[in-house]
Amino acid sequence: MTSHIENRQLSFGQKEAPIKVDVFLNLTCPYCATFFGIAEDVLPAFLEQGQVEFIVKHYDKPREMLLNGTLVNLFLDYKNPARAREIIKELFKTQSQWDQLNNQEIKNLLASNYQLQEEPDNTEISLHVTAEAIRRNVKMVPTVFINDKEYQFPREIDADELKAEIEALLAK
Repeated sequence: MTSHIENRQLSFGQKEAPIKVDVFLNLTCPYCATFFGIAEDVLPAFLEQGQVEFIVKHYDKPREMLLNGTLVNLFLDYKNPARAREIIKELFKTQSQWDQLNNQEIKNLLASNYQLQEEPDNTEISLHVTAEAIRRNVKMVPTVFINDKEYQFPREIDADELKAEIEALLAK
């Protein structure tokens, strides 16, 4: 049984789904980009069938290489999760083109390419996600929970394992 899910602003699939794939990630982390791509390949069928809820939590982990991801997170529109998901997908695909830009260049990119502006509620959301990450002992990104089973970098999960884990839980 899965414990209560917090911070589900970017939640996809049905809230009542029996399986929760809960990920802490950061947009400038290349391993997070890899996991997100795997999730986008594996999860849609399970989401459409109401079997999985996919919860994405941008963790603004205080680490220099992740700071540009934290800046981007301030601009994501959590009130429009479907669009935020598409933007996240695109930003992960183009990560190498923007992750070394300076702050102003990133702000300009977000405004011109995605018509995003800084969202006043996102600092509060970030603080809640950070508090949850601390409570759950999330030390690295990506950290993935499938129900309550944890996969924390350097222990990565590949597409076959993600699918097998979900199918095993569905078979119970």
